[in-house]
Amino acid sequence: MSQWDDKTRRTRRPRRIEEVGSAEVGFPIAWVLIGGLSGLLIIGLVGLGVVNILRKQAAVTPTPSAIPGLAPTQPIEDNSAAPAGATPTIPPVVTLEPTITPSPTATPVPTVPAGLAPAVYAKVVGTGGAGVSLRAGPGTNNSRLNVAPEESVVFVVDGPRADENQAEYVWWFVRDADGNEGWAVQDFLEPTLPPEKEDSQ
Repeated sequence: MSQWDDKTRRTRRPRRIEEVGSAEVGFPIAWVLIGGLSGLLIIGLVGLGVVNILRKQAAVTPTPSAIPGLAPTQPIEDNSAAPAGATPTIPPVVTLEPTITPSPTATPVPTVPAGLAPAVYAKVVGTGGAGVSLRAGPGTNNSRLNVAPEESVVFVVDGPRADENQAEYVWWFVRDADGNEGWAVQDFLEPTLPPEKEDSQ
């Protein structure tokens, strides 16, 4: 019996060493490595999820900035809680001043001057169609410069002057429409309106 036991021990001992070595080295180490890597991956993913959740909770909601051109909303006052004795405020009444319409100014009616004078217009009359002589001086002895026709209008520049020859004539220095000047006898002149005023009537 002892010999048989020794044989079996010798023959079986190496098998156990091989079985134990193959069991320890081959199959369990691969599964341990795969399990460890999977565990690390799961832990990493869970950690990332937790970090994202914490980041979203810690984010501060920004306050909106004021929009240019819009006034901030004012709180509306509640007037219903006013005491019973308070009187409402009435806005002031704006009184507009009446518009003053200017009254039309009356156009003065031109009147014929009462007599001859400087800066007055005169009409040539009473010459029987011959016209009045415009002379170089206040007298018939002076040369005739021009003749103002009957019904023409002349402008009185100067006068009156007495006749140089002691005659009974009174002379006025006049200018006709063409710019000719000379002394004319008062008997053939009568005051009148300016030519444009006379034409409008």
